[in-house]
Amino acid sequence: MSNPAILVAIADLFFLSKITTALEAQGCTVRVAVQVQQVTKEAVDQTPSLVILDLGIATMDPVHLIQEVRRIPQLKNLPILCYTNHTQVPEWDEKLRDNYIKVVPNSYISSNISNIVGIINLF
Repeated sequence: MSNPAILVAIADLFFLSKITTALEAQGCTVRVAVQVQQVTKEAVDQTPSLVILDLGIATMDPVHLIQEVRRIPQLKNLPILCYTNHTQVPEWDEKLRDNYIKVVPNSYISSNISNIVGIINLF
């Protein structure tokens, strides 16, 4: 996959910077959104290959966000990589049952961000 577009919904500026830098170094186009309306608009406008979503983001309810994204026909199968504290992964897995959503611990993102193609292939 060449030059994938990645939509990132992360509020932590340090983590956002780390992810953005790593993705852009791999030739990815990175868009950032931190409100539900921004995420859905960017997803429709840019047709990303992947959304990376921080489940702890304070500016939006992740369940509501995913419901809004899934209501848009062309985004029904958009891969969403969600991350959270490792202790909360099973709870979120149960809550977000969807073939195009993966919930991983924060550490997974950090340790695998240098290979975004591998992350996209999770789906």
